[in-house]
Amino acid sequence: MQAPLPPLSAIPMPGLRDAEVLHFGRQPIVNAAGDPQAYELLYREAGGNWADVLDDTAATAQVIALALGGTGLDWTLRKHAGFINLGRQLLLDDLLLLVPPGHFVLEVLESVPMDTCVLRRLAWLRETGYRLALDDVAALTADVRKALPAVDFVKVDFRSGNRLDLPRLADAVLQADRLLIGEKIETADDFALAQQLGFHLFQGFHFARPEPLAAPLPHLDRGALARLQTLLTQGAYSEALLAELHANPGLVAQLLRLSVATGVQPGAGFASVRALLAALGPHSLQRWVRLLHIADGLRLPGEPSLRSQAAHRRATFMAQAARHVRPHDTAFAEAAFLTGVLSLAPLPPHGTRRDIQDTFPVTQTIRDAILDGHGELGALLQAAEAYERGGNPLAVPGLPAA
Repeated sequence: MQAPLPPLSAIPMPGLRDAEVLHFGRQPIVNAAGDPQAYELLYREAGGNWADVLDDTAATAQVIALALGGTGLDWTLRKHAGFINLGRQLLLDDLLLLVPPGHFVLEVLESVPMDTCVLRRLAWLRETGYRLALDDVAALTADVRKALPAVDFVKVDFRSGNRLDLPRLADAVLQADRLLIGEKIETADDFALAQQLGFHLFQGFHFARPEPLAAPLPHLDRGALARLQTLLTQGAYSEALLAELHANPGLVAQLLRLSVATGVQPGAGFASVRALLAALGPHSLQRWVRLLHIADGLRLPGEPSLRSQAAHRRATFMAQAARHVRPHDTAFAEAAFLTGVLSLAPLPPHGTRRDIQDTFPVTQTIRDAILDGHGELGALLQAAEAYERGGNPLAVPGLPAA
């Protein structure tokens, strides 16, 4: 028999220590009344509210991973749209298809040249349903004129360029029937000028500084990520891939949040990791794993975290116990495993088990087991917790009979 797990009080919990969370930022984009209409999501260094972006692709990949898999869209965006920055590499990469069009606006960085390839990609993305913005525009350049037909927003930088050029720039954007966003609006005079020129939305220190956000570490190690990449590259969409997902509870939690963002979850919720894998499909999973690989800011550890090991052992115990009491009920064992995974799932800082209700699209039976200890799955969960404390799991009342 395996040695009992340490008590949960000895397991590092997400949100308690800075080393156990990853940081990003959120700055509101507001209307003239100062009401938030959207948020720009920003890359941030670990432990601080600043950015030193050396690789725009890795920075944006980390922001996407944290928003979709680390915190969930409702918590991050508060039902508003999210603006994210894109350099040329990510703009042309199909990884972008992980980003749900209805929730995000894609900001094309000012460093991206408007060549034929980029313009075709912008047109295709807009036809597909994405909204697009030109970022950090300071003057009416040839590239800005080329891009105007393919974008929805133009973000004008009030700290760069010549103020005398702003009327001509604003007039050209308005003539093209595109929305104007004034960014780096830092004073009342900036705001007054933007309003005078017909700007629709505003962003800057005059309204709000970026708010630091934190997401829990994904509890995925470098070795697991490498194994997943190998399996997916080989086309091993099989039991081997399912076993690797079972071995990485943190990734299962991420993929459940991703299923909410992409709208693939069933109405009744998932009852197993197998059903989650089938719903997402190989392309989404492959893109997600590659996104995590590119987002090197995730600082993945070299081996599974203590909490990841605890979640895996609890889930495995519950699945084995379920098979013991119902030897021929595979669905019950798979539901027991998923219950064990989510009972220790990483949540945003200050999150509680109650957040499972809105964060993870699982069946009501699994929710009731985790939140209130109800049903046979709840009894199995209590038995697993008793075992971890060194107690007798068979003494838990309500266990299903073998």
